[in-house]
Amino acid sequence: MAVRQIKQQSLVQKAADELARLIGDGEWPVGTKIPNEQDLSTLLGVGRSTGREAVRALIASGQLYSHQGSGTYVMSSTPVTELERELKRSDRREVYEVRRLLEVEAGRLAAMRRTSADVDLLQAALEARENASTPTEFVDADIKLHRAVVNAAHNSVLSMVFDSFIETLRNSALDVITDVTARNPESIDDEAAAHRDLVEAIVAGDADAASAATRRNMDGLD
Repeated sequence: MAVRQIKQQSLVQKAADELARLIGDGEWPVGTKIPNEQDLSTLLGVGRSTGREAVRALIASGQLYSHQGSGTYVMSSTPVTELERELKRSDRREVYEVRRLLEVEAGRLAAMRRTSADVDLLQAALEARENASTPTEFVDADIKLHRAVVNAAHNSVLSMVFDSFIETLRNSALDVITDVTARNPESIDDEAAAHRDLVEAIVAGDADAASAATRRNMDGLD
C-alpha cells in the first residue's frame, strides 16, 4: 500500500492563510491598501521574503492586487474562482446571454416553488427598487430583487451560479445607469413594468407569465 507522508504546512502558506483570515474577517475591507512589505512582515512575525510570497499567493488567488508605485490593495474578501475571473474578462453581451438563460428558468421555477417568505422578500425588494433615490441604491435594489427571484426557485446550484455573476452584473449595471445616453424614459418605464409583472406572476404562481416577464426585462438589457 502506497501512503504519502503528510508534510508540515509551509510558513508561507501559514502567512497567506492569516492574511486571508484578516481580509475575510473585514480587518481590511475591499479597496483597502494593506501594510507595506516591511510592516506586514513584522505584523505576521515572519521574514520579508515570506511575507512577500504570502502576498503573491493572495494576488494569485484574486484577493489582492498590486498597483505599481502605489501599493497592494484588497480586491475580494474571498478567493476568486476561475469562473469569476472569466466573467471579469468576458464581453458584457456574453454575460447577459448566460444571465438570460438562468433567469428565465429561475422565474419559471420561482412561480412554481415560491413560499410565503419568498413572496415577502420579492415584494420588499421590488418596493426598494422603485423607491431608490441614487444610482447605487437602484442597482443594489435591482440585484437584490433578481437574487430573490433566483432564490425563490429553490435550486442551490442555480443560486450559487447566479451569485458568481453578482459583482460583474453590479459593475455593468452601474456603468449603464450612469450613462444617460444609454437610457430613456420609455425604456425605464418598460423595465419597471416588466419587474412588477415578474413579481406579480411569481406571487400568482403563473410560470409562463414569469418567464415572459423575465424575457422582457432581459431584452431591455441588450
